[in-house]
Amino acid sequence: MYRTGHRPRFFLRSLVPCLFATASFALGACNETPKPEKATDLERIQPQADEAKNAAKSKLPPIPDGPAAVVGGVEIPREKFMALYERKLKRYVDRGRAVPTASDRRIRKSLIERFIWAEVLRQEAKKVGVELDPKAVQERLDQQRKGIKDWEKHLERRGETEDSLRELVEIELLEKAILEKTGRLSVTDEEVKAEYEKVKDHYKSDKPRVRASHILIPIGPKDRLRPAPGKAPAEEPSEAEKKKWEAEALAKANEIYAKATASGADFAQLAREYSEGPSGPKGGDLGIFTKDRMVEEFSEAAFSMKVGEVSKPVKTKFGYHIIKVTGKWPAGTLPLDALVDQIRQRLEMRKLFEGKRDLKKELLGKYDIKNNIEPTLGPDPRRNRRPAGAAKAVDGKDGAKPGGNETKAPPEGKAAGAASQAPSAP
Repeated sequence: MYRTGHRPRFFLRSLVPCLFATASFALGACNETPKPEKATDLERIQPQADEAKNAAKSKLPPIPDGPAAVVGGVEIPREKFMALYERKLKRYVDRGRAVPTASDRRIRKSLIERFIWAEVLRQEAKKVGVELDPKAVQERLDQQRKGIKDWEKHLERRGETEDSLRELVEIELLEKAILEKTGRLSVTDEEVKAEYEKVKDHYKSDKPRVRASHILIPIGPKDRLRPAPGKAPAEEPSEAEKKKWEAEALAKANEIYAKATASGADFAQLAREYSEGPSGPKGGDLGIFTKDRMVEEFSEAAFSMKVGEVSKPVKTKFGYHIIKVTGKWPAGTLPLDALVDQIRQRLEMRKLFEGKRDLKKELLGKYDIKNNIEPTLGPDPRRNRRPAGAAKAVDGKDGAKPGGNETKAPPEGKAAGAASQAPSAP
């Protein structure tokens, strides 16, 4: 037995050569420049990547031959379904990605249900005597195109075509027209009064209020102040460019002002045609607001005007505004006549929302429908998920955050809003 701290001589003699060999190897490794080596496990990694990709591929059966669906004896051609179906999948194909099964299922289901519903509405419209105005359809399409520079790219990104978008607009207009024809959207004066009594306390203020509409003409390129997502702000223009832009904007604003003040002028229609602000499609209506909710120049002009008066072009940092005041009220609770249009519109929207839901349930049960895409969908993967209603409520209510709804907002530049004290939409 050896004492602690000592080692036998033959052990030390055998250890020294090992230490020298290790040191020499380490020094050699430090002095030698590392050389890149080809990965030897690519053969192992690539099959794993392919396996993961294959796992993401759709496992749904192929689309069957024959019509995609039959509604009341009218066939929905397979070619129509496939044209839009393949366009929806294109975003995966273009990126070299496999189509996830869940996405494939969702696309198939939404498309065939959309085509079926469009055909149901067309047949029902004939029965109840509803015809769409082609002009109304085109106006809605033109509104969608407004402000979009590359329309073809926009369609490709959405996976839509001109014809498919037109059909979506027709669906929306047919739903509303059928509900109107059957009297389901009518709102009575009694309903308006009853709703006013429920919400009038939301319309109290210690400040005077004005309701106004406007037509906005920006100075310079309209996206200069708010560049498109992903694009850097434009460079500061030269003084010559600024003067040129301002002269052009003022000339255009003066031209529109002349039209707005002509006998029989329709200010709302002019706003839809010329205004570059978000309120343009609504006829330029900014709703009801207090003086502190708009930029100073705009508010000074609006609150100094009489009801029905149209202003000369007013310059703000957002451009030139032609303003029309449509109502003025002192501090206190807004009277019914100030809110009647807004309340009526809200009630109509509520009835439209509920009416669409009920109409769909009613008509889909009324017509003979054969859906040939449905058998390819398989079971719904969401059936085992937690129900949406089981989500945790906020403050013991419905998930909405508490708090008021008045927000300071200049016209168009910071979302001017439709009505400064409006309760939440139903």
